[in-house]
Amino acid sequence: MLRCHLVLGIFFVLDRGCGDRRRCPNISETICVRSRASDSAYVLHQVDILWMRESMANILVTGAARGIGRSVVERALARGDTVYAMVRKTTDIHNFPPVKELHVVQMNVANTDSVAEGFDEVDRLLNGAKLNGIVHCAAISMPGAIELTADSEFESILNTNAMGSLRILRAAIPRLRGHNGRLVLVTSLWGQASGPLLGAYCASKHAIESMADTARRETAGMNLHIVVAEPGVVLTDMLTSQAPAVQHYLDAMSAKERSLYGALYKRYFRVVSSAAGITAERCAAHIDRALFSRRPPTRYRIGNDSKIVCLLNWLLPDRWMDRMMALSLNNKPLPADLS
Repeated sequence: MLRCHLVLGIFFVLDRGCGDRRRCPNISETICVRSRASDSAYVLHQVDILWMRESMANILVTGAARGIGRSVVERALARGDTVYAMVRKTTDIHNFPPVKELHVVQMNVANTDSVAEGFDEVDRLLNGAKLNGIVHCAAISMPGAIELTADSEFESILNTNAMGSLRILRAAIPRLRGHNGRLVLVTSLWGQASGPLLGAYCASKHAIESMADTARRETAGMNLHIVVAEPGVVLTDMLTSQAPAVQHYLDAMSAKERSLYGALYKRYFRVVSSAAGITAERCAAHIDRALFSRRPPTRYRIGNDSKIVCLLNWLLPDRWMDRMMALSLNNKPLPADLS
């Protein structure tokens, strides 16, 4: 009964209307987020964000070359913060405008030495100043059934996403503690739920959620915050790369593999090809709340899909969630153009 009441309450909040989004030049910012899928507005947030600060913040962002990370960088620069944008490829270093407050540093979160060197370079650039916040966005995703995914692909996702987050945690904690520093780990709704063809990605995001909880409890009383951001579908390169990857895996399947999993891959192709979601900029606006809210919750669920899926995953028995996930794919007609 209690869970039913909670569900009704949450859907009531999601259905509430409100005015347009506006930003106030005060400590409090009023944010109204509009649904991309409909014209109605939902949930009015009164957010205590420290926009008025004695000095601008020093913010480090991983995965800064594109997607959510790039939007976080752009918003931080617009606020006047000094930003340390961490990118994996040398070519990405030159894809940023020349801005005095922006420092682009090459760092691969999948490599321990690279992470150490990247943070050492940031320390040098800080010249004795402190990092106020770190936003860890770097991640990769490749679709694939558990039975068919090669060990090397599974390990690559776990190394970049899960072990990469561990490397960031170890580097971030000593640099943020003692002065109310903030680490925001960007996971996904798939850190709470699990979906077909996302086994490696879900496993990595579940691992990040667990590490965040553990680290938060281990560092209690050290004057820093570790916060998890759980976006739903975000319109980024990671999403648009899924459909070509599915086609590649379909082409490589044997006849037996195609008979077992072909229909599932084709339906997944249809889902990711037509998926609706929020923009990276809107996601970054919520991450700002995680960075600067006076009393941040341990988790920010970003987007209606994240709120609803995480709620249902907590509320429903496993078999019911199995059916929900099956319906989310089976109600999509099979694409005729896929081999």
